[in-house]
Amino acid sequence: MTTWVIGDVHGCYRTLRRLLRRPGPAAAGRLWFVGDLVNRGPRSLDVLRSVADLGDRAVVVLGNHDLHFLARAFGVAPARRGDTLEPLLAARDLAELAGWLLARPLLAEEGSDVLVHAGLSHCLFGHRR
Repeated sequence: MTTWVIGDVHGCYRTLRRLLRRPGPAAAGRLWFVGDLVNRGPRSLDVLRSVADLGDRAVVVLGNHDLHFLARAFGVAPARRGDTLEPLLAARDLAELAGWLLARPLLAEEGSDVLVHAGLSHCLFGHRR
């Protein structure tokens, strides 16, 4: 089974749609998303809905922008300069989308493959320098 790893979509829905229409990713057994699905780009809401709709085909780990969105959604963080989260925060399905994203891990592991947004200490896996 082929797996494609896609990093830092940042709300760029059109770019994501173009990528997923290409023969490689479209035919892939699974898609691994390396976090930061939202923020910066103009269509975080569409990105989040689209990736959630992929179901089990998509493995998603949380990135710092995803965590910032969750903090804003739960009212524990203020807006930051440059945020593009307002349409997502005003969405009718905000609770559902936030719940789906909240259920994503910080680290995904399959066999010897590990997916994480950033920074992984070798000591987590018992390797010594």
